[in-house]
Amino acid sequence: MVLSSIVAVSILLSGCGTESDKPIDKTGNTSTETNKRDEIKSHTPDSPYANVVKIDTNQENPTVRARIDTDNGELYVVSEGKEAIGHVTTPSVLGKESDFFYQGNYSVIYKHNEDQKEIKELQDLVFIQPSDQPISFEKISFEAMDVFLLTPEYTSSRGYNSYAFGIDKKSGEAFAITFKNAEKVQDTINYEKVSIPVNKSEKLVVTTRNTEGQGDTLTTEYSFNKDSKQFVAE
Repeated sequence: MVLSSIVAVSILLSGCGTESDKPIDKTGNTSTETNKRDEIKSHTPDSPYANVVKIDTNQENPTVRARIDTDNGELYVVSEGKEAIGHVTTPSVLGKESDFFYQGNYSVIYKHNEDQKEIKELQDLVFIQPSDQPISFEKISFEAMDVFLLTPEYTSSRGYNSYAFGIDKKSGEAFAITFKNAEKVQDTINYEKVSIPVNKSEKLVVTTRNTEGQGDTLTTEYSFNKDSKQFVAE
């Protein structure tokens, strides 16, 4: 990923990163926001968002959508390239009316000892949130590392889907974490709304609801594989 985008977005971190801040982009312009009708139409959300979301504008200036201060540095998510910005028009399992909608490509950046490193690219990702301010991460501490969960959509019919990132407590190294269950490997973990994943005896315990409403739940324990940077189901 182009490092100049990372440099440009560092200006945003002290200012919450909303569109109204008009952060300076890598070309030196104060805003590259576009409102052309044809460009907005080209960013009509994909299903299941098309019927409940209206795209208001597109922008290209890098904007922080999530951030957290860690014991070793700063972890944040910034938009890359064109980002569609809109709002929820109809209440649904995706969110309430007037919730904020963002869709685009994003970089997960870790800043440590003045060095900035991209640890994951998130392509065509959707954020739906009740505020236009950057969201935070859920932190889960283990003996050797801290785990940070990024949850782009704050509500869902079958639980939350979260990306996971680890930071080694000794070295300060940051990395993306995947989840392996049998032969299936996923970038995200799903868990029911009332049960945030927890550390129990150095295992990540995740409770998933199999169906909507009052369906049965399934609890799975994951052990961390340091070599593969994976939580592996037992």
